[in-house]
Amino acid sequence: MAESAVSFLVNQLAALIQEERQLLGSLDKNFMYIHDQLELMRHFLQGADAEDGNPQLQAWVKQVREVAYDAEDAIDTFMLQLANLCAEDVFCCCVQEIYIFLKKLGVRHNIASDLENIKGRVTNIFEARERYQIKNVAPLRSRSTLLFDGRNDALLVDEAKLVGIDRPKELLIKELLDDETRLKAVSVWGMGGSGKSTLVKRIYEDERVKGKFQCHAWITVSRSVPIMELLKDLIRKLPDEIKELMPQDLKQEVELKELVKKFLSERQYIIVFDDVWRTDSWDALKHALPDKNMSSRVVLTTRILDVANLASRTEYPGCVHEMEALSDEDSCKLLCNKTGNETIPRHLKDSANGILDKCKGLPLAIDVVGGLLAMKDKNNIEEWSTVCSYLNTKLHGYSDNLERIRQVLLLGYYDLPYDLRTCLLYLSIFPEDHMIDYMILIRLWIAEGFVQGKERLTKEEVALRYLEVLINRSLIQVAERYPDGRVKLCRIHDIVHEILVSKSNELNIVSTGIGRDSELPDKVRRLAIRTSVDSGHLEINRLKYLRSLILTVSEYSLFESFSSELQFESFLSELLSGSRKLLKVLDLRDAPLGKIPNEVFKLYHLTHLSLRGTEVKVIPESIGQLLCLETLDLKHTQVISLPIEILKLKRLRHLLVYKYNSETVDYDRPFDCAQTFKAPYKIGCLSSLQKLCYIEADQMGDTTIVREIGKLTQLRRLCIRKLKREDGKDFCSSLKKLTELRSLNVGSIGEDEIIELQDALDFKFLRTLCLAGRLEKVPQWIPSLQSLTQVVLRHNKLSNDPLESLQDLPSLASLVLHATFEGEKLEFKAEKFQRLKTLLIRSLNGLRKIVVEKCTMPNLDELFLGDCKLVELPIDFEHLNKLQYFQINNMAKNFVEGLEDQKRSEGSNWKLAHVLNIVVSVDGEPRWRYL
Repeated sequence: MAESAVSFLVNQLAALIQEERQLLGSLDKNFMYIHDQLELMRHFLQGADAEDGNPQLQAWVKQVREVAYDAEDAIDTFMLQLANLCAEDVFCCCVQEIYIFLKKLGVRHNIASDLENIKGRVTNIFEARERYQIKNVAPLRSRSTLLFDGRNDALLVDEAKLVGIDRPKELLIKELLDDETRLKAVSVWGMGGSGKSTLVKRIYEDERVKGKFQCHAWITVSRSVPIMELLKDLIRKLPDEIKELMPQDLKQEVELKELVKKFLSERQYIIVFDDVWRTDSWDALKHALPDKNMSSRVVLTTRILDVANLASRTEYPGCVHEMEALSDEDSCKLLCNKTGNETIPRHLKDSANGILDKCKGLPLAIDVVGGLLAMKDKNNIEEWSTVCSYLNTKLHGYSDNLERIRQVLLLGYYDLPYDLRTCLLYLSIFPEDHMIDYMILIRLWIAEGFVQGKERLTKEEVALRYLEVLINRSLIQVAERYPDGRVKLCRIHDIVHEILVSKSNELNIVSTGIGRDSELPDKVRRLAIRTSVDSGHLEINRLKYLRSLILTVSEYSLFESFSSELQFESFLSELLSGSRKLLKVLDLRDAPLGKIPNEVFKLYHLTHLSLRGTEVKVIPESIGQLLCLETLDLKHTQVISLPIEILKLKRLRHLLVYKYNSETVDYDRPFDCAQTFKAPYKIGCLSSLQKLCYIEADQMGDTTIVREIGKLTQLRRLCIRKLKREDGKDFCSSLKKLTELRSLNVGSIGEDEIIELQDALDFKFLRTLCLAGRLEKVPQWIPSLQSLTQVVLRHNKLSNDPLESLQDLPSLASLVLHATFEGEKLEFKAEKFQRLKTLLIRSLNGLRKIVVEKCTMPNLDELFLGDCKLVELPIDFEHLNKLQYFQINNMAKNFVEGLEDQKRSEGSNWKLAHVLNIVVSVDGEPRWRYL
C-alpha cells in the first residue's frame, strides 16, 4: 500500500513540475530530487506489502508512506496558498503589488523549508534501507499481469454457472412450498464464505417461489443496522399500498412493527432476513411478522447456530439447513468456470489440486483464487505453482476455515496492481452490506486521484475496467445489472469488508466514525462517517490534513445525532474550519442540510461535491471559487437554477441537477415527472462535461441553451426537457456534434408538443434512448443504432406501428412502450427482436390486437402488459419459449375473464402453460396467479 501512496505522489509531482515549472522557480530542483528518490523506491515497494512477517521491513515501509503523505500535504498547501494570493491580486496600485509580492516570498519560503525537511527525510529513509540491509522483495503478482491483457476475456464467465447448489435448492424450495399453513421459518446456517446468501438468492428468485407469494422482500440485517432502519427498508420493499397507510409522523419502532404486521396479516408473504448475527435482532423483527395460517414463510441466513435454532426449531416450525463444503468434483468445476477452462490442463493439475486442497471446498475461496488464476498465463506452470506455494506457506498449521478464507482473500488483494489495491481498499468507506451505485463509486475513485486516463480511454472508462476486474476476481459482487448486462449496483462480501476495513485502518487509507469508541490516527486523511456521530468527541487536530469527508450513515442515525439542520451545519462548519482546506471529496448524501456552509467554498482542491438527497435550495455565487471541481451532484435536492458563476468551473465533468416528483419507475411516471434546472446561457463553455441532467431547453422563450449544448462535445449522457418543435433544427444540429453520447433522454415542453428529430443523426456508441413527447413518426436514424440496448418511448401518440423501426436493432435488450402508439395493432414479425429480454406495453388505449409471429423475441424473459383494451392474447404466445414472468395489470374485464376461461378449458394445453409465473392484477391487487 505504500507503493500506492508513493506512486500517486510521483505522478502528482511529475504533473506539477511539468505544468508549474515557471511558478516553482528555484524550488523545481527540490521537487525533482524528491520525485526521483521516490521513483527509485517504488519498484522496491511492489512486493513489500505482502511481507507481514518482517517487522523491520514494515516499519521502513511505514516511513516511506508517511513521507509521501507529508510531501503531498506540503505541495497541496503550497498550491492553496498561491491560489488564495491570486484571488487577492486584483488591485493595480504599487502598495498592493508590493504586498502581494512579499506574501508570495513568504509562501515560497514556507514551502522551501518544508521541502528541505522532506528531502532530508527521504535521504535518511533511502540510506536506512542499505544500513539495515533491507532486501528487495519479489512481488507475488506477475509483472505480465496487465489490466488490459486479453486474458480478461477468460474472466467474463456466466454467473449462472454455479455449482453444488441444485440439490439443497430443491430441498429448501420443497420445504417452502409444502402444505403447512402456519408461518414457517427456514434457516440456512454456515460460516462466512460458504455460499449461504448465494443459495438463498437463487431460491428467492426462483419463479416457483415468486409465484407462490403475494409479497416478497429481501432484507439485509448485518451487525450494525438499527432495527428502525430494517423496518423502514422492509416497508420500502413491500407493495406500494403499505406506503399509503403510513402516517408522515410515524417514528416509533413499535408503530412501524404494527403497520407492517397489519399489512402482512392480509397477505401471503415470504421475507428473507440475510446475515442475521444476533438473537436479539431476530427477537425484535419477529414481532412484525403475523401468523394468520396463510402459508407465509420467513428465510434466515446466519453464521450463528443459536439464531438458526431459535427461529426454526424453537419458535416456529421449519428446518435448519447446514451449508456443506463443495465436493472435490464441484470444487474443480467451479475453478474451471472461473478460469475459463473446460477442464484443468494436464500440466497445471498438480498445482490446481494443491490449491483446491487448501481451499477446502469453500466457494468464496475458490472464487477469489480462480479469478486470480484467470489472469495468469495458462502456458506458464511457474505462475500457478507460485500461487500454490504461497497458499502452502500462509495456510500452514491453520485448521480454522474462516482464517483460510481470509488468507485466500489477502492473496487476491496482494496479486492486484497497486492502483487496483487502492481502489479496493477505498470501498471500506461503505457500511457492511451497503448497495453501492457503480457510477458514484467510479466518480469517487476519480476524485481521489486513483484513476488516470490510459490508452485513449477516459478516466471513467478506465475506472469501469478496474471495477470489472475486481468483480471478475470475486472481490466485489454484482447486486443488480441493467437489462443489457452492465453493472448497476454492487456490494462487498462481509468477510472481504472486514479485511478491507482492517487494512484500510492499518494503512491510514480511510478512517471511520466520530464517537466515544472511535480511535482515529494522528493525521486522518479520509473520514467516512458510517454510524451515528458524537460531535462532542470531534478532535479537530487529527483532521487538519483531511482529504475526504464521506457520509454513508443512515438517515435515521443522522437524525438521531443531529436534531436540526442548523445543528448539522454547525458541526460541518466546525470540522471544515479546523482543517487546512485540503479537502478533495465532500460527499454529504442525505444529510440534514438546508444551506451550504461558507467554509465549503474555501476548499480550493475540492473535486467532488455531493449534496444528493439534502434540502439545499440555493447554490450561491461563491460556487465559482471551486475551480478544481469535477463532480457536482445535486440530485434529489430542491435546486432549480444555477448561478452564472458555475461557468468558471472549466474542469466540471458531471453535473447532476434533477429530482423525480414520483417514486415510481421511469416508464410508469407522469409525463412531467422530473424536476429540471435552468442553466446559464453560456453553458457550452464547460467543455469537459460528460454528464448533464436534467437541463431545461426553454428558458423564457430563448433557444440559446439548445445551441450551446452542441459545444459540449465530450458528453456521454444528456437529459434535456421542455423542448419545443421550433427547437428541432438547432437541437439536431447540436446532437450531430455529440459523437460520444451513450445515453440520450429527451422530453418536450408538453404532451402535445412535437419533438422534431427527423434530421439524419449518427450515434455509434448510444446505448440508451428515451423520447418523451409527441412524435410525428419514429426518427429515421434509430434503426441504424447498432449499440442501442434500451429504448423507452413515452407519450409519443404515434399513428404508425413503431416496431418496424425497432425490430432489427441488433443489441436491443429492453423496450418500453408507454402511451406510445394510437393504432389498433402491434406486429412482432418473425425472426425479429432477437436479443430482447424485457418488454413493457402500457397505456396504448387504441390497441385491440397484438400479433406475435413465430421465432420472434426468442430470448424474451419478462413481459409486462397493462392499461390496454386488448380483446385477446396473441395466438402465437407459445413460441416465446424463454418467457419466465408475465404480468398483466388493469386490463379490460372481458380480456381477464377470457384469459381465465381459456386457461380452464385448455388445461395443460394452454398456450401459456410454459410460462413459469403469471400475475394478473386489477387495481394494483393480484387477482390470480398461474404457477
